[in-house]
Amino acid sequence: MKVFSLFFAFLLLPFAAHCEDLTETAFVEMLDNVTLEGTWAPISGQGIGEEKADRYQVARAEPKGGDRWNIVWKVRHQGQVVEYPIPSVVRFAGDVAVLVLDDVPVGDGRTWSARVMFHEGTYTGRWWNRQGKGGTVSGVIKKGDA
Repeated sequence: MKVFSLFFAFLLLPFAAHCEDLTETAFVEMLDNVTLEGTWAPISGQGIGEEKADRYQVARAEPKGGDRWNIVWKVRHQGQVVEYPIPSVVRFAGDVAVLVLDDVPVGDGRTWSARVMFHEGTYTGRWWNRQGKGGTVSGVIKKGDA
């Protein structure tokens, strides 16, 4: 019986790898030229502050091998739109992608950490830095530069 189970598992390996590729492909398509539009709220102590409108433009998600990715953001700098790649980790749990940042330097010289979940055209998560600043984010993913 054990040999049969191993043989069956061996037969499913190509299928499992294909399913993971489909999830990665769907994630790449989900973040191709989109605007993340929603809200963020600061977290201070044990409380959540007032929600504020928020939006981010994403040019694309680039797989770099394994769970390493670049999420390429569009940032306005001196009147121009500049693409800014952020080295990230993306992990998949079924059809959900989770963006993981751990002390990643972003823009202002500070490092930021985050856990943001992407699923069916929505995102939600938590971000923070070592200086104690942080909050929550959530919203929808809109195609194009909304």
